[in-house]
Amino acid sequence: MIKGNEPLFLTILAAALLVAALFTVQPYSADWPYAKPAQRYIRAAIRQDSTGLARLSASQTAVAWALDAARTHADSLALWAGRTQVRTGKRSGDTTEVFLFPHGDVCLEAPILFRFVGSGNDARVLSASSACLDPGSLGTHLQ
Repeated sequence: MIKGNEPLFLTILAAALLVAALFTVQPYSADWPYAKPAQRYIRAAIRQDSTGLARLSASQTAVAWALDAARTHADSLALWAGRTQVRTGKRSGDTTEVFLFPHGDVCLEAPILFRFVGSGNDARVLSASSACLDPGSLGTHLQ
């Protein structure tokens, strides 16, 4: 036999659990189309996997930048291998600017700026740059 307040209590409890799950999982995160391709690219760069980088890139320039960043700033590049924050910028046709920020304070002012062609699993890096990782920066943002 159902008591008078039980259905209301169970409904409120179910709604609270659903809201908590949505905040935890965030299935519709705005960075979703580019977070995974950016992470795959960074991990391939750290491994200095030129074949993988070529598969993930839409230009030889993107491959060369990743390999150079891995050779000259391997420790700094590792900042982007873990938890990151992705923000999208200007879109033009099928090209989107994406800013990849590392977790923490180091290089926070110098994210990796990607230009992606396509989106989702088909997104490929057209170009990448960062004041923290570009040749000649000498890791000045790590101080």
